[in-house]
Order: sequence, then C-alpha cells, then structure tokens
Amino acid sequence: MMLSAAPLAAQEPSPAELARRMDLLAQDLQDLRLGPAAAGPALPSGGLAPSASRIYRAAVGEVAIGGYGEMTYTSPEGGTNELDLHRIVLYFGYRFDENWLFNSEIEYEHGDEVGVEFAYLEGRLAEHLGLRVGHLLVPMGLVNEIHEPTTFPSAERPNVERFVLPTTWHENGAGLTGELGGFTARAYVMNGFDAEGFDLAGSGLRGGRQGGGEAAAEKLALVIRADWEGTPGLLVGASAFRGDSGQDASGPDFATTVFDLHAQWQWRALRLRGLWASAEVEDAALLPTPAPGEELDGAYLEAGWDLLAGDERGRALIPFLRWEDFDLSADAPGDTSVTAVTAGLAFHPISQIAFKLDWTDFDDDTGAFADMLAFTAGFAF
Repeated sequence: MMLSAAPLAAQEPSPAELARRMDLLAQDLQDLRLGPAAAGPALPSGGLAPSASRIYRAAVGEVAIGGYGEMTYTSPEGGTNELDLHRIVLYFGYRFDENWLFNSEIEYEHGDEVGVEFAYLEGRLAEHLGLRVGHLLVPMGLVNEIHEPTTFPSAERPNVERFVLPTTWHENGAGLTGELGGFTARAYVMNGFDAEGFDLAGSGLRGGRQGGGEAAAEKLALVIRADWEGTPGLLVGASAFRGDSGQDASGPDFATTVFDLHAQWQWRALRLRGLWASAEVEDAALLPTPAPGEELDGAYLEAGWDLLAGDERGRALIPFLRWEDFDLSADAPGDTSVTAVTAGLAFHPISQIAFKLDWTDFDDDTGAFADMLAFTAGFAF
C-alpha cells in the first residue's frame, strides 16, 4: 500500500501549479464568453501603418504599445549641416471590448517638442462600418497616415506630400470608416485650416495646420477618401478636402479645396509609387501673408527594386529613384515650378529597421530649395 501511494503523492500539484491552472481556466472562460473578438480584431484598421494599428490585433482588455523613431542627417549645398533627432514616437491603445477601442500617437520632435498626432475612440456600428471620434490623421495621400520610416524609401518625405499635402496633417473631428471586399473608405468632418498661418508661396499649406490644440472651429471641413486594394500589393485611390480657412467670422472665408490621386504597387522585387495633388485657396491675395497665386499643385513618381527580395530573414536592399514636380504659385505669372530628382538606397537589416541614404537635385529658379544629401536611421515596432 505504501509503495502504491508514493506515486500518487508525487503527482499532487503544488499551490503554484494550481494557481496557474486556475488562471488558464479563467482565460478560457472569458474567451468563450466574448467569442472570437477576444482573440483578434473586430474593427477595420484601414489607413494606419503596421505599428500604429497594433491595437486592432489586441485581445479584449489588452493594452497595446508600439512606436517608431528616426534620426536624420542633412547636408544642403551651400547651407549648414544638421543632425536631428527628428522623431521619437510612442503608440498607446486599449481594447475595451469587441466593438470599442482607443488609439493614440504621442510624438517627441527635435528632442524637445511634444505633440499628439492622433488620439481617438473607434467603435463598430455595423459589420463593415466604424465610427472614429477625436484627434485624427487627415486621410489624404500616401504618407500622411502611413508615415513610419520603414514604410517609404527616402530619408525625407516627398516634397509634394510636405507642401501641397502638408504631411503630417492632423486635426480634430469625427467620421466613418468602412471596408467591403477590396474597398476601404473614410469620411470625416474636421476643423479646417487657419488662414492666419498660411504662407502659400513659401511653405504651401503647412502653416495653416492647427494640430488639435484649442483649434479654431468657426469653419469646419469635410474630407473623403476611397481606396481599392483588391489585388495583393496594389493600392489605387483618391481623396478630397473642402472647407473654409477664414476662422475669423468677420473676415474672408478663404475657401480651401485639396484633391489627390494616388497609387502604389509592390510586386516581387518591384516597388512603384505615384501621386498627383492640387489645392486652391480662394482670395489668397487677401491673406495676412499675401500670395501671388491661389493654386498649388504637384506630382511625383517613384520606383525601387529590392535586391534581396524573398530573403528569409526579412532583409531588403532597395535602390530607388523619385521624380517630383511641384508649384506653390501655379497660377501666378512666370515660372515658379520646382523639379526635384532624388536617388538613394534603403537598407533593412530586418523589416523593422531602416537605414536610408539619398541625394536630391533641385531645379529651382526661385532659389528656395538647395540640393541635399540626407541620411536617416529609423525603426518601428
């Protein structure tokens, strides 16, 4: 009897093992109660970069943390070299239940500037329809929503998406998101630009961004975007923005319209991108910084080839070439257009890290842009 009892005593679980089993049982019961949403996303995550959308892959009750960063060295011809801790960003999100979540991006720029690029609640209204409310990225172009340094090959963002589409552009608002088949769409009502900050000929639309902090909202704007991604690796879409920028109710409206068409295709080693954008600010001659013209436009084409395509460790080595043409006073007398050609190389030792080196040659009669060598070390997680 003693011999037969010994193995039974040896198999008796310890208090710690019993506690572990109880925790596993409790988790199984929660998963059964909540259904499939407890183990994965119930909401579309369209319009966000891989790290920014971590919360969409989180379980119910889970906190998701991600981030990205980049340090950039620039050497403009005839100018001052600069080494800038450009951005350090943290994403924080929380999944309330199968239908509601919170997502945010907190950014530290240039070592000492702190800002919020997005912070919103999102809920599911129907199977393919979501609601977003809060501080939102404006859904225009290829870079404004997906701007992590591992997602585009150049050290700096394209000039067309810095001045005509003023990336990074984020405002307060609310709207709908949807996905059906290969189509995605977003439509938001947001606070508009503030015309007091416009210097169209100097910096395009950048100075009119309000960024969410005590934003003037006498005039609101509507922005709509639609994309088709029915073929793996291919995205084709368009977006439009319309709103008055004269936030002083007694002054001009400065009606502002922005359009863009965009496409990108990744097939095996090939990487292609293209975008056209156009903007207009009515009565631009009456702005606090008067502009010689009311229209801005620009376009770029970009091609790259991954020399390490298919690498099992996720490495990539991508030489690329980008042509841009943009004009911040397109309807003004004389030739004010700028052409920029960027040639460079992006190396990813793993998919989450990028080292990018390039040279940009500007053909610019205005003298506002100088040829530049740039290098960026970036990451995302």
